Parts: sequence; structure tokens; C-alpha cells
Amino acid sequence: MGDKVIFGGIEMANPLIASSSPLTETVRKVHCCREATFGGVILKTAADYLRTGKGYGRKVVFIGEDYYADASYEREILTLEEGMALFRGALSVAGDMAVIPSVSANSMEAEDWVFICRRFEDLGARLIQLDFFYLGTGILPEDEGFYKRLGEFLATLQSRLHCIVMPKLNFHFDPEKTCKALAEYGIRQVSLLDSIRFALPARFGLHRDTTSYFGRKQLPLTRMYLQHAVEAGLEICAGGGVSGPEDVELLLENGAKLVQTASYVLKNGFGSAPALLRGEPASQGRLTWCEAEGYGGKGCEFCGFCRETGQAEAL
Repeated sequence: MGDKVIFGGIEMANPLIASSSPLTETVRKVHCCREATFGGVILKTAADYLRTGKGYGRKVVFIGEDYYADASYEREILTLEEGMALFRGALSVAGDMAVIPSVSANSMEAEDWVFICRRFEDLGARLIQLDFFYLGTGILPEDEGFYKRLGEFLATLQSRLHCIVMPKLNFHFDPEKTCKALAEYGIRQVSLLDSIRFALPARFGLHRDTTSYFGRKQLPLTRMYLQHAVEAGLEICAGGGVSGPEDVELLLENGAKLVQTASYVLKNGFGSAPALLRGEPASQGRLTWCEAEGYGGKGCEFCGFCRETGQAEAL
């Protein structure tokens, strides 16, 4: 399934990566990713915070080839302790599959990120994704100085760690300015592209500020960011909008070293992953977010993604 690839000095069996998602939020699902012959997994994002028990669960609206996922911060983001436990468990089942933690913080203070990154580094992490999704638009001022501060922040963070940091960009970051800043300040790896914030009409019952779009409409954005990252000489783990093997081939041909995906497998089952690199149509599996646990089993949230549960929106 594809050729071996070196990314950030790490050898991976192939360029297909399971992105940070429901595919990578439990040890059992990481094991399923290994069985599906992924080259690596990016674990569900963790942050250094105390969960208060408030918040709400996950809900998904599936419309044709697109889906819209809504969940609170406390549902989607693991605590530091949960993230470390997941990383340890993932290493125990991953075999030769690369395991990449994903971390987040609600500031651009290097110290906040150094603390959590070092915890994973101490557990053996060689590459860590920096999840900027929850920084939001308010911390991204539209001035030329922002990208210099971003570069300085990342350079400081990298200088205080032995592992490699890989920022995951969201579409609030100007692609050209960001990629130039990463290159100028010595950051060589980048992850593209995060989900798109999207608000559906109130009748769907989704929260405006926490609903994200996933689907093929992301692909043109991913390609635009990919182009600027290639021009800046970065190593790229690209994804967002992958709907079949032709999209994986397109991203690899245009300069990505790795291609990450989640929605394709969430729609078609873990067994569909090899088709993405072999260029074959996926066998039609069940539509599920929780294939590892099974319908109605432990961990099922009745999120509405799986048509067979009868919970999907009638459209």
C-alpha cells in the first residue's frame, strides 16, 4: 500500500495518515487504523485543562457527500491526562505505524505549549501536531506583524523541544504569509488543512460557534494552502476534502509528502483505507463513526452519522 516515506526524519510505511478525529480517539480505533494499514495516525487533540463536566455531546448532520459535526470543546478535546494515556496505549498497538500526538492551548504564549509538548516528548513523541483550531479569529489580527509574531512563537517553541513541531493551519491563516513565516523561522513541517467553521439553519439543532464542515468543498482550499507550502519549501501533511484515491494522488503529485484523511473512512469503514493508495473504488461498508465498538455498543453516542441507526437527519 504505497511506498515508504520519510517525514521529519521519521520513516513511515506509506503516506496515508489518519487525521485527528473520531478515528484516532481511542486505543481500539488506533488498532483498527493499524489493521487498515495506515502509515501513521494523528491522535485526538489534548490540552492542559480541567474538564468541569459541562458541555454537550457530538451531533452530526450528513447531507449527501458532506457532513457537519457539532460538539463542545469538552467533548472534542482530551485532557492532558487522557491524551497521555491514549498516546501510551496507541504506542502499544501501533507496531511500525507512526503515532503523532496533537496538542492545543488557548494562547500564543510559548510556555503554555512547551509544557504539554514536553509531557508527550517525555513519552517518546518525535513529532507533535500543534492544533490551532480553537485559537479562533480573535487572536489572528489582520496586521503584518502577526505573522512575524507567529514565526517567533514557533521558533521559540521548537528551540525548547527535542521533538519536531508541526502546526496545523486553519483557514483564518493567510496561506502565503503563514508559509513564508514558517520557513523564515525554521519550521519545516506543516499540517493542512483544518475543518471549516460552518453554521447550518437553526432547524438542524447545531451550535453556530462549534459546527464544522467536512467534505469535498474543502479540497480547493487545501490545494491553495498546499501550493504556498510547496513554494516555501515545507514538508506537508495535507488533507481536507479527500473523497477518493484520485484526491490522494492529486495532493501527492502536487507536493504533499503525506495525505491525511478521516471523513472517507468514517463514511466507508476502516477497510476502505487501502483503496485510497491503490486507486481502487472503496467497497461499500457501513456508515459509522464508531466501527470499532459497533452499533449501539459501548461508546455509541447516536450522533446521527450512521444511517442504519435511524438517527440521521431526514433531508
